[in-house]
Parts: sequence; structure tokens; C-alpha cells
Amino acid sequence: MTEKPPMPPAVTFKSGAALLMDLGIIESITHQGLRHIAENDPEWPFGDGRKHPYWTLANATVMATEPFLEFFRNREHARRSKGA
Repeated sequence: MTEKPPMPPAVTFKSGAALLMDLGIIESITHQGLRHIAENDPEWPFGDGRKHPYWTLANATVMATEPFLEFFRNREHARRSKGA
């Protein structure tokens, strides 16, 4: 049996989009799509005044992986429940 690679501790918008597709949470999304959600979804958990901070690492904006995935798992579950 092949062992899964460890989950990264943090993701960028670009690596986060790839991870969401790799895990089958979202069929297709780009880093621009993630940024659109981040800017427009009032439930987005990252940023000033939100539950989780953004960090800057090597000139990239990064987010903790677990709350990132939790947000999208919950969001996609709600969307599928509504038939969207």
C-alpha cells in the first residue's frame, strides 16, 4: 500500500488550489478563484479580524492548511446540499 505524503502545514493560494483538486474537494479551481472567494465570502476564515491570520513567507501569502481545508470541505458540503 502506498503511503500518503504528509499534509503541508501551510498553503499559498496556488498550492491550496492544487491541494483542493488533489484531495477531490473541488473539481477545478485556480489561485485566482481562491482569491475571489477570499475577497467575497464573508465566512472566509483568514485575514485581519478573522479567526486565522495570513503569514508572509518568502514573499508569498500563506495560510494554515487545516482551517483552509475545513473551510472548503464545509463550503462544498453546503453547496452540494443545496444542489448548487
